[in-house]
Amino acid sequence: MLKNKSKGFTLIELVIVIAIIGILATIAVPAFNNSVRTARVASARALAATINTGVISDYIQSTMSGSGSYPAVTDGVVVDDGQNPAAPNPDDGDNPFKDKYVDSSIADNWTFSYSDVGDYRCATWKLTVDDDIVVVYSVRTAAVVGNDYQVYFSHPDAPFTKIGGDVEQMAGAPSSGGVFPG
Repeated sequence: MLKNKSKGFTLIELVIVIAIIGILATIAVPAFNNSVRTARVASARALAATINTGVISDYIQSTMSGSGSYPAVTDGVVVDDGQNPAAPNPDDGDNPFKDKYVDSSIADNWTFSYSDVGDYRCATWKLTVDDDIVVVYSVRTAAVVGNDYQVYFSHPDAPFTKIGGDVEQMAGAPSSGGVFPG
């Protein structure tokens, strides 16, 4: 008598394998998304720390020269007298403060803008791929005794994580949700 030896999988075996793959996918996708978000927040933390270190360094240098002030966020207007061909052109969106403390390859991943909030000017970097992640440097612009600043980063899970400076959270300052409530 001949035995029918079929080689292959039964329908039940295939369904079980597909179900196992589906269960693994439902576990893996959220974990992957969480790790991407964690990496983006770590990038914001690193950018904020780098900016804070640069601000403190500039403050120390200015103190040694006698002025003792934190770096200002300028409009980027630089007069090109022909002797500096690398001078920024504000018409091209260049701003000398944007790339001052970070390498341009890193700064290219962030959108830079600035705004005035009361007596402060806030330089804001938003992550290009996720604009809910924000890094802010704010410095007092008014001629007031005690030039002060703050550096913080913001994302939906933590709207204000201070890295350095004298100022606490300000109403109207940029955050991951737009601005801090006044």
